[in-house]
Amino acid sequence: MTRRLLMLMRVAEKARNKAPDFWEARGAAAWELCKRALQADVRAFEDVLLHPHVGVWLGRCMRALNDDARVVRADTDLDRLGGVAAAAALRAGLHPHLSLPAPGSFVWLPTLGVARLSGGADEAQLRGDVLDVGGQASVLVDGGGRSADDTTWNARRDLTVSPQGGATPWSVVLEDTDPYRNAHVHPVAPEQTAAETRAWQRSVASAWDVVLRLVPERAAACAALWKALVPLRPPRTGRGVSSSAREAYGAIAASFTPDPVRLAETVVHESAHIAFWALADLTDLTDPEDRTLQRVGWRKDARPIGAVLTGTHAHLAVLEFWRRRGQELSDGPARHARTRLHHYGVQVVDALRILQAHPALTPMGARFVSAMVDEAARCGYSVRPLPSVRLNCPSHHRVASRETPDPARRYGVSSSAQGLAGFAVSSAGCREKTVDETTPGAS
Repeated sequence: MTRRLLMLMRVAEKARNKAPDFWEARGAAAWELCKRALQADVRAFEDVLLHPHVGVWLGRCMRALNDDARVVRADTDLDRLGGVAAAAALRAGLHPHLSLPAPGSFVWLPTLGVARLSGGADEAQLRGDVLDVGGQASVLVDGGGRSADDTTWNARRDLTVSPQGGATPWSVVLEDTDPYRNAHVHPVAPEQTAAETRAWQRSVASAWDVVLRLVPERAAACAALWKALVPLRPPRTGRGVSSSAREAYGAIAASFTPDPVRLAETVVHESAHIAFWALADLTDLTDPEDRTLQRVGWRKDARPIGAVLTGTHAHLAVLEFWRRRGQELSDGPARHARTRLHHYGVQVVDALRILQAHPALTPMGARFVSAMVDEAARCGYSVRPLPSVRLNCPSHHRVASRETPDPARRYGVSSSAQGLAGFAVSSAGCREKTVDETTPGAS
């Protein structure tokens, strides 16, 4: 929360100075509404600001405002400040009156929904909980509907999980209309139909039962980290895809699968990425000036050391998942699970050998890698370190032309983020050591 609040304050400060026309026309009023909402209900304001794709919006605004050549094209993103302020105010119980620009004919109210305006309209008037477009109105807070001029209000839809055994229900938002959801590398799916939404509900509920059964020690952290599900278009290959993005903290993007085990693996894997980023917001694990690339088993392209680190952590997270999956099965399905375990185990070992000897690790990064090495050993995959990382070996490439990143801006991080970062530091362990054997069929 603290980090995003500081980013929001920075966006407002920069917009006031670098986009004075926007600030005078719309920005100042939106910012005042943000402050009123924060004073009225801190928790409601936090809920809006921590919505996963608000982070994407903040990142785009910051990059545009920090680049003089792009400021003139920043209005589309800056105009969304009014929607963020309005959502926070409505959730705080206020009744704001505000003109809301609608770039692309969309009014974005994060955590509440999206209004799609008809006829190419580019502005709407918010009066309390009613959005007025050219004399036609769509009620917002109660879920709304379709107005006479065919303007539509797409209220947020939650996928609710009610675990067996009386555990506390929880939910994730199905994000299929958010204009900032397209931040996950793979193409996003269009708005889901009622039937597709029901299918997602069944898939998520079944996948959560698998998580609880196979890795119950991870369940609480996954539930705390996973806030939104972004449907992706399935690739033509027929293989499932999934992704998470650092700016969209809390969102998991995935193509639909009716297989609860596959989706459960995705949840465990992507939640580990999200937890890692909570830790990376607190401290540098690698030298931000490092310009080398390494090759890892799960990617065809060479990766920066930070990407190797988060990828290794996420793959390490699924070792126990597949070990226990193999124990509950027999015959062919058990062999398949052991093959998956061995596949990931070998990749993790190879990556950890690179990381152990890499000179770009900070002292905290070295401690983190040491903890991962211990975790891999508990899962039956001992790591014999390389003598050193040689710059001319195939797995390590120095790229002189790689642009050196700007020094990272360090923002304060809330205590809740620090707690979630602990999930990244101490992964749910492989409680029993397994035999590191060659699984039939594994390469």
